[in-house]
Amino acid sequence: MSPVALKETARQYRVARQTLSMHGFLRDSLALKSRVAEIGLLACSVVFCATTFASDDLYHAIRLSPVTARFALRLASVAAFGFSLTLLVVKWKDRWADHRDAAKRWARVVEKFKSLRTDEGSWPDAVRDELNALYWDTDRTTLGIPEGRFNGLKRRYLRKVAVSELTSAYPGCPRALLSLLLFIRDTGAALRNPTQRSTED
Repeated sequence: MSPVALKETARQYRVARQTLSMHGFLRDSLALKSRVAEIGLLACSVVFCATTFASDDLYHAIRLSPVTARFALRLASVAAFGFSLTLLVVKWKDRWADHRDAAKRWARVVEKFKSLRTDEGSWPDAVRDELNALYWDTDRTTLGIPEGRFNGLKRRYLRKVAVSELTSAYPGCPRALLSLLLFIRDTGAALRNPTQRSTED
């Protein structure tokens, strides 16, 4: 494999891992948002249904002012409406399914690259076209990363990789301290040379 081809294959492998991590984070984040909204809707609905026909005697029994309880009931009904409207408009479950499917596709790409990589960390000439076709087909046919989230997700992924490398080198050091050291190191480097450009995509 020519040096240029090897560099491109290595770049594709790196980007595939990064993209997989991004989709995985978005998938998990959307799943959490959807679950919180659904639980909130359920909880508000339970409160609303359980207290709609309650008498003042019940509120006195649980040491609540009927006026306060009915105000809380109104708040619960408004919150339930808000949760249901949120689930209807933002469609977190649909977006979660899209990122879940994309993560599965990119996971297969990463696994293929790993399985064909040699012990020296490169790829034989014979598999380059196969890997290249798989990479670009997955890139074209899966959901892309939202442009407004890309840089933030990339920083998150690179921080995770850097902290993981530091953890391997210093396993006894607390993760929070390693993150702080990484922050100090990179901030200092950026201040010393703010115009430096990365050679990575």
